[in-house]
Amino acid sequence: MMFRSLAQRTLKSTRSFHSAPVLRMAEEAVAATHVTLSFNAPHKKIFVGEAVELVNIPGVTGDYGVTPDHAPTISELRPGLVQVFKKEGGEAELFFVPAGLAVTHPGSITEVTAPEAVSLAELDVALAQKNYAASKSKMEAAAEGSQEQAIAQIEVEVYESICISLGVNV
Repeated sequence: MMFRSLAQRTLKSTRSFHSAPVLRMAEEAVAATHVTLSFNAPHKKIFVGEAVELVNIPGVTGDYGVTPDHAPTISELRPGLVQVFKKEGGEAELFFVPAGLAVTHPGSITEVTAPEAVSLAELDVALAQKNYAASKSKMEAAAEGSQEQAIAQIEVEVYESICISLGVNV
């Protein structure tokens, strides 16, 4: 008897919740017209709550674009380019990130946080190729399964991704 009473009270409260004014307002809400982007590294803020048209993100499971009303998403970043389009049809601002995290919240709010974010224009092709070769040599010279090999492998992957982002095959 007590179980039935609790179940009925729960059911009644659920029914009244679904007719709540907040839910009716949410159903009537107009679609978002932009993505609100915050993009940070520990030492600098790149975008702070800025309205943008599109953000392309290098997720570990694949690149993806965030547009207004994108589904909430959490993604770990792989080394690659974050592309920010402020206006439809405009030039993208390109930033290389070695890793990080992207979170898209309801309401078209996206946060990208990376340990480093460098404008692609600031990267040097020759230096990236040189560092890639040096890291690859370190990785091949390191003992199999060692910490040195693991660190060098991470460096190889990052420098390879920088080279690819700059349009250079390694």
